[in-house]
Amino acid sequence: MARFNFTADDMARTRFSPAAAPVLETMLVMAQLRGLAAPPGRRRADRWLLEAQAAFPATARPLVDLLRPCMPWPDFLDSFAPDLKEGLEEVRATPRSVLRSQLARDWRGRAGRPPTWIRNLADGDLESVELVVRALHDLYHAIVEPRWDSALVAFHAEVARRIPTLAAGGHEVLFGALHPRLRWRDNGLDRAGFDGEWDLHGLGMVLMPSAFWTGDPMFGLGDGGRRPYVLVYAAQPRGLNGRGSARDGLPADPADGDGLAALLGPTRAAVLRALAAPRGTAELAGVIGISPASASEHAKVLRDVYLIESSREGRSVRHSLTPLGAAMLGRLPAPPRSEHRKALSRTVPCPAVIRTADPTGANET
Repeated sequence: MARFNFTADDMARTRFSPAAAPVLETMLVMAQLRGLAAPPGRRRADRWLLEAQAAFPATARPLVDLLRPCMPWPDFLDSFAPDLKEGLEEVRATPRSVLRSQLARDWRGRAGRPPTWIRNLADGDLESVELVVRALHDLYHAIVEPRWDSALVAFHAEVARRIPTLAAGGHEVLFGALHPRLRWRDNGLDRAGFDGEWDLHGLGMVLMPSAFWTGDPMFGLGDGGRRPYVLVYAAQPRGLNGRGSARDGLPADPADGDGLAALLGPTRAAVLRALAAPRGTAELAGVIGISPASASEHAKVLRDVYLIESSREGRSVRHSLTPLGAAMLGRLPAPPRSEHRKALSRTVPCPAVIRTADPTGANET
């Protein structure tokens, strides 16, 4: 059992991340590609992962060589910056001492010597650092960027539906609702599945829902200073309407059996589902992860076809479903839920042998 101890300051400073992190999501995509979110012996070939395998760029291949077949992976690759350029700059600026210590620890127990370029990376060689930065950059643009709008929808929808839980029930109810392996007990967070105990040094914990990750919760460990402790967990965009508007953590693709998205388009379908509970325009925009102007435009289209109705309350406009809109939500199918439920934690020791899927389609041991 792992435990994170919270002081009063930690509880006051525990918060949701204000934005998704492109570099972190890119690393989580890499973990998904290597099968680390699926239960051992059962890896499901989800559609977006098959597409990602096909789109995997040759320039991202250094990540396959750098990252061992199971977690944990070197922490310097985890940037929680909300901007891709800023996140890559954080990776680029990793001190030589950190590179050396983390790569030495990561390679311990692996067969053979690391490739020359990785040994050079441990020495802070600029060309080797740029090789890693380019790999992250190109992997993001090939796989993450085409799905980024959907990822933002999932992220903002998850945060919007969890904040009322925190406000009404506190940390105990919130952490218990995020995942069965998490439990709030005696002013601390317990996580089943691995061992250790950490204090948060009054910095609190940042909660980071991920649209791409489908496995068990993972932790980024803080340094007691600038780097916070971070809980990464799978976003649950089905909370938009309580039925399931997404698959594998991403808003539904019409081809995956989402009849509402096939009829209205994915964003407009998300708007309709979000209005299962009446919302103002600004709140609606925040839930979906779009601008208020865009939310207003989508609401007008849905209002014109009698799926929602709008009423003015002071200076704001509030939207709600019509009987026809409610009937449509109840009759058109949502896509099937992901079967991924169990995964290897970032902080679980690496087994001696694990079978993984290389993004190129080859298997490693």
